[in-house]
Amino acid sequence: MKLRILILTAALACITSPGIRAQQLPHFSYFTYNYINYNPAVTGFTPCLEMRVGYRQQWTGLDGAPRTAFALAHGKLGVKRNYFHGLGGYVENDAAGPFSYTSLHVNYAFHLRLSKGYTLSSGVGVGFSQNKIDFGKMLLENQLNDPAITNSINEFVFPQISMGFWLYKSTRFFGFSMRQVRQSSIGDLQPNTLRSHMTLTYGAAYTMSEDLTFKPAVLLNYVGRSRASIEGQAMFEYRQRIAMGMGVRSGNGFSALLKLDMIRYVTVIYAYDLTLSRMRFGQSGSHEITLGFRACSDGERGHVPCAAYD
Repeated sequence: MKLRILILTAALACITSPGIRAQQLPHFSYFTYNYINYNPAVTGFTPCLEMRVGYRQQWTGLDGAPRTAFALAHGKLGVKRNYFHGLGGYVENDAAGPFSYTSLHVNYAFHLRLSKGYTLSSGVGVGFSQNKIDFGKMLLENQLNDPAITNSINEFVFPQISMGFWLYKSTRFFGFSMRQVRQSSIGDLQPNTLRSHMTLTYGAAYTMSEDLTFKPAVLLNYVGRSRASIEGQAMFEYRQRIAMGMGVRSGNGFSALLKLDMIRYVTVIYAYDLTLSRMRFGQSGSHEITLGFRACSDGERGHVPCAAYD
């Protein structure tokens, strides 16, 4: 039993240690297209009902490397001249070695049109998360003869709350969000706290010619008692059909980014990460793919464009 407690303490220390704390929630290289995963205020932004599915395999070839999958649906309702509502939900799963995380959220956002082409949105997401620790995947020298450890899976379920604000127009956007607002504790061990994640982001769109648009964006992420991380991306979009560019993440490496809108109402996103940190050894990079589908049978009535994000 003492050994089991030591293992659990070590596992929780890894989850909440300063060096890994920023990994409590999944992140995405193509963060602008997947911004709804960070900020509930984006819910309902698209011109009609939208569904997305995505998968991210980090550090391919490395045993126990992080894997993330998600599915979401959202849309607008109650469209009026000066405002509209957004409603949606998503499920997300993240696994890394013996640790896994699954969450289910329902989001609501209120979009209010302002002057000078801006729209201000505020949103909230409520749901729950399930965190698991599978001791059977932990290979320690003296645990093999203890079935109480090798067959044990600890599960922790917590309520989750997220909130955010989003100010946007056709040429730029600003956003702030906080996820895991409620900082839950895992059992009675220390350290054992799931920290709040705060995110600031900015993006813009600059018309370079009739066919070409340049779209830079930056995202700043901070998790309590850890060092803030910053990400940036620069995209060149051609005729709103294909976009190519690169991204960079502090302390990690570079990403090659691709977005295709060759079929109406279908979007394909792909990102490949080249890691420059010590994690580059023994793995062949990270892959991320997202598919987006829109059901616009009634057209795009009431849509507020945001070229920097859409």
